[in-house]
Amino acid sequence: MQTLEFERLPLGQLTLDFCFPCQVVWFDAHESTQLSPGGVIEVFKAFDQHRATTRNPLPELLDCPRCESRLALTQDLQHTTHFSYYRCEWGHGRLTPFVQFLLEKNFVRPLSDSELAALKARVQSVQCSNCGAPIDLQHDTACPYCRSPLAILDPDAVGKALGELNTAEVQRKTIDVDRLADALTMRSQDIGGSPYRDAVGVDRALSGDLVAAGIAIVAALLR
Repeated sequence: MQTLEFERLPLGQLTLDFCFPCQVVWFDAHESTQLSPGGVIEVFKAFDQHRATTRNPLPELLDCPRCESRLALTQDLQHTTHFSYYRCEWGHGRLTPFVQFLLEKNFVRPLSDSELAALKARVQSVQCSNCGAPIDLQHDTACPYCRSPLAILDPDAVGKALGELNTAEVQRKTIDVDRLADALTMRSQDIGGSPYRDAVGVDRALSGDLVAAGIAIVAALLR
């Protein structure tokens, strides 16, 4: 696993362990809740900067990297959002898939009916953000393997997170929130000339992993 440092609340740094080909992150006890707003955005950027060209499926049985005991699949609730992770029963921490981390932080929401119709008109299939399996949009609105619904980054939640950053955590620049929302929800047919199109291309947000495409847009915004 690859280790990276992020800002901790209220002070200091914490070290997180990533497996980017597997799209998971290991949190020692309480580390997920100790990330600062700036730290959460840096995690976004790390997801994009280290994106692997291929995705390794997670094995059915996983071991704690600290004590090597078996990890237990755990269902949790943050406000009204359900998410899951693999927990060490001895309290050493948890292994969390990237998309489950975004669910925990309330950054992900299901596609609306109109967004799903617009997506179906342009592409035939996408990749499940949770397990990586293909989803045939002509027949399914959820992953046929892990049953995760189609989802995208929520522009309101992303905008709120960006608003919590101070000028020491992010470069000063004008953030066009409406353009960001268009890019993340695919409401705009042509965002030509926007920094999001120039950086990652609209087509990247219309195929493959929709959540990963949204992360790429946010990462491009913060460069």
